[in-house]
Amino acid sequence: MAAPVATAGDLSTPAPAVGYAGVVSRAVALAIDAVVVEGTLLLIAGMLALVGSLAGGLQLGTTGKVVAAAAWTVATASYFVVCWSASGQTLGMRAMELRVITTLGATPRPSRSIIRVVWLGLCILTFFVGFVPVLFDARRRGVHDMVAGTLVVHAGRAPLL
Repeated sequence: MAAPVATAGDLSTPAPAVGYAGVVSRAVALAIDAVVVEGTLLLIAGMLALVGSLAGGLQLGTTGKVVAAAAWTVATASYFVVCWSASGQTLGMRAMELRVITTLGATPRPSRSIIRVVWLGLCILTFFVGFVPVLFDARRRGVHDMVAGTLVVHAGRAPLL
């Protein structure tokens, strides 16, 4: 006698246990986040520049430009830290149904998220070399994930920790 064929709605068939996110879904999520964060900051900078030009041609000196660049960097990093620490997801990760968790399965604390975002920046500055391990690591972790002790998983699927 042949075994019964499982249908899509059959609850007796186990779901895939490992839901580690690969490089493509992570890249798309990061691209969405870049558009959201950098686009928002660009609009804010444009509005401030418009107000400055209407108020009499306000010009930033070297110190002002350094402060503005630092504020831009802090705002970008803060977006990631707050999102990862609050829910484990940024807007891009939510769109791609991804989630950041610790190796113990919890949402990362702010300190771990800060470590992760600093190393994420270093991975990007090195022309994305820090993402190469995602292609070969069994848990698909980048250098920033390894250093911070985090995993990126598909939301809704429980990975084998």
